Amino acid sequence: MQKTLLTLSLTWLLTACQPVQQAATPTGEQATTTPVAERFLLTSKTPYQPQQDWHSYSAAPAGFTAVGLQHVARHGSRFLSGKGDDILMLELLALAAAEQGLTVRGEQLAELVQRLHQAHQPDKYGEISALGVQEQQQMAQRLLARLPGVFEQAIAQQLRIEVLHSGRERADQSGDAFVAGLTAELPALVPLLDAARADEATLYFYKAEGSEDFERYRESDPRLMRVMKQLEADPARQDAALAMLSRLFSPAFLSRLQQGEIELTLPDDDDAIRNPLDAANVLFSLYSIASNLTLEGPFDFADILLDEHLLPLAELDDADSFYGRGPAFAGDDITYRLAGRLVADMLDKAEQPNGYVASIRFTHAQVLMPLAAFLGIAGASEPLPENVLYSYQNSDWRSGRVAPMAANVQWEVYRNAEGLTLIRMLHHEQETAFAAHCQPVAGSRYFYSSSELRRCLLP
Repeated sequence: MQKTLLTLSLTWLLTACQPVQQAATPTGEQATTTPVAERFLLTSKTPYQPQQDWHSYSAAPAGFTAVGLQHVARHGSRFLSGKGDDILMLELLALAAAEQGLTVRGEQLAELVQRLHQAHQPDKYGEISALGVQEQQQMAQRLLARLPGVFEQAIAQQLRIEVLHSGRERADQSGDAFVAGLTAELPALVPLLDAARADEATLYFYKAEGSEDFERYRESDPRLMRVMKQLEADPARQDAALAMLSRLFSPAFLSRLQQGEIELTLPDDDDAIRNPLDAANVLFSLYSIASNLTLEGPFDFADILLDEHLLPLAELDDADSFYGRGPAFAGDDITYRLAGRLVADMLDKAEQPNGYVASIRFTHAQVLMPLAAFLGIAGASEPLPENVLYSYQNSDWRSGRVAPMAANVQWEVYRNAEGLTLIRMLHHEQETAFAAHCQPVAGSRYFYSSSELRRCLLP
């Protein structure tokens, strides 16, 4: 076991979890309260925090007034997406207990995982949690607070609000929560809301018609297969998994797992435990989802799992997202090309609202990650050459920053008396520039004409 991994210092851990280069902090940006290490160790399960106080946003150019909104959000914090990791871990713990193979800490883990499993009963898998409801409702309330004139005008002119989702339950539930946040603050919006409907072509595009090339990439691209195999085989990662499990299981039981004598699988599910890295990854999944269930009960892994063991697993999870849904390999847009469908829909509706003041959409990390890459958002869109393996030392990309729970891209739409349309983009409610080759209007940093965005994003 590599000694250097087992003696990782907290200083190194914090450095590795932070981006390689810090982006400039926008004027008035508010610091988050979650420690950097914890925030990024949770990867894409990171609960939502707005990244800027809207009171500090820059003023719109002279003569322009806010008239609408194009909104895309990931579903809120959730339960486990399906039966799998909790059941596999309970089976592994039960097997170890039957062989007197649990340490005292392992027995504590067994009790914790059992409570986590019970929190999902009778069938809450895939649903948003109470925290997820809260995230969406509070985001809606902040929207009304910062753009009151937009919705007052909508009421006065009877303009409508479109509600779209991916077709999956947690996205639909997130839309319900967001709408509840709007109407609790402004009941007059109720008759203006369309019934929610699914739009898979724009909000589940990685599974919709036309996604065949992406599916082939995910299933068989030799570059992807090679890098993920390298990442999984990294001795430091293997050692971290063993170090994590050695605190929970006896040497004899852990040896059996190392030798391939234990295989746990589930019917109709790809998840399995066949080796120490599998078991560690399952534990990492349970640790990260517990952060989404803070209002369902205390599920504290702090005394059971160490950050130094979780860090290499978080890096592996981020790598899978980076190559599978993020900017991936330089010179290839296969992972985010389909996001152009969503961008085109947002631009069309911003320019030609046709009686609608807003379109609010609810989807998944698998859409927010490629969308951020397509839009050229700094820190979310930089690929790596094929010969450079993703790591926390050579890439700024972190799923906890790019697509946490309730991640969102909001386009505020502004118009002047001449009918010119400007768009300001917010990423997690922070003023954000489009791709470097898109030019904001003169004298502005964050306002772009819709025609310029059409030119630079949809050539």
